[in-house]
Amino acid sequence: MTATMTRVVRFAVLDRWDPPQISAALASYAWPVATLGEVAEVRLGVQVPRKGSKSTGVARPYLRALNVRRGNIDLTDVKTMHLAKAQAIALTLRSGDLLFVEGSGSVTEVGRVALWDGSIPGAVHQNSVVRARLQDDRLDAEYVVTWFNSRAGNAYIREQATTTSGLYHIGAGKLVGAPIPVPPLDIQRQIVVSYRETLQRAEEAKRRSAVLTGAAWERFGSRLVDAPETATAAGIVTVTSFSALDRWDTDVTPIGTTSPYPLVRLDAVADVRLGVQLQRSNTGGEDVAYLRVANVQRGYLNLTDVKTMNVSADTVARLALERNDLLFLEANSLEEVGRCARWDGQIPLCIHQNHIIRARLDTSDLLPEYVEAWFNSPPGGSHVRARARTTSGTLYTIPVGVLATAPVPVPPIEEQARLLAELRKGLGEARSVLVEAGQLREQAETDLISALARLSDEARATA
Repeated sequence: MTATMTRVVRFAVLDRWDPPQISAALASYAWPVATLGEVAEVRLGVQVPRKGSKSTGVARPYLRALNVRRGNIDLTDVKTMHLAKAQAIALTLRSGDLLFVEGSGSVTEVGRVALWDGSIPGAVHQNSVVRARLQDDRLDAEYVVTWFNSRAGNAYIREQATTTSGLYHIGAGKLVGAPIPVPPLDIQRQIVVSYRETLQRAEEAKRRSAVLTGAAWERFGSRLVDAPETATAAGIVTVTSFSALDRWDTDVTPIGTTSPYPLVRLDAVADVRLGVQLQRSNTGGEDVAYLRVANVQRGYLNLTDVKTMNVSADTVARLALERNDLLFLEANSLEEVGRCARWDGQIPLCIHQNHIIRARLDTSDLLPEYVEAWFNSPPGGSHVRARARTTSGTLYTIPVGVLATAPVPVPPIEEQARLLAELRKGLGEARSVLVEAGQLREQAETDLISALARLSDEARATA
């Protein structure tokens, strides 16, 4: 094979595979570059018969995009289809086949690839999956998977993917042109081992961060509600550990729990108000920024995409947000409904949509930051989760009147500040470990490209 020199840039800025536009001063691959079509038979799968159509042919289990994860196959939900016997033979997967996701709503996920190990005899693949069967003994299958799942290896796919309505596709015809550097087999295997070891360290750091985050919230919440044995002795309520707490069952008091501190209902200390329904047309009022579900995250606001709607002056006067207003999700998944963030006045004039509930504190006995943290903690959020309603099983809502009855413990201001400081410290430690995880992922990408771009004396002699 004729050696091909391809210029590359650092992973931090590599988002295209466009050799003619990359500076010749940068490092070159030390090894020949082949296309996927030159080293493998590439084939798209078969379309699943329409629901209700007559079942003909042979029944075969099939893999779809959902089954093909990044680097592994998920077989928890494998479906079956009927297809012609000739198609079944042609599309039957073999151990060692590479499976690429043909389409995804995310450009970074289209083209993700995993290696088939033959777990299900006779399995075929749907047309949302492209199969590549290696036919070149110079390539290690695990290396090819690692390459295409890396940022550099996926760059060609990101560039070539086409989109309609936000769904990205990379057809088999384009996938055959995807480039693969071809170092010696021993170097390929070293790259795989190094890349995976570093990513494993990143995953371990990510898990440590999650444990630290959970522990910080556990400590915060445990200071604010009675321990299980105390509540049981009082004959009022029994709760489990906060990680498992998903209901708040008692009718003994109107607010439903016990605490070492006084308890108040949210509507006793705040004006609780639902937002306005999105206006689809001009009402003759003024265009005003508004917050929707996507803007209100758990403990912070994402203001990268804030939309506007045309509303009357009365609506603006009624719903204009003020600094330290607490914003709750009125509808979302059971895990996320009721999550809370505090408004910091980042936008001079802003209102909220009707999927957001605003609570404006009218007491000096509670710090807004403390109330925000309480409702984002496991015990604070349990009132919402226990009372959220659903008709679909996936979308849950919390009526504004129900949220208004949520209990709020009221420690002394100094204790609230101390609890917040401890929570911030714990979450800060968790974030630092998460940063470490991100740095390790970046290191894996950088080390991979360095291994392929390193020009040894031997490589220069043979290039």
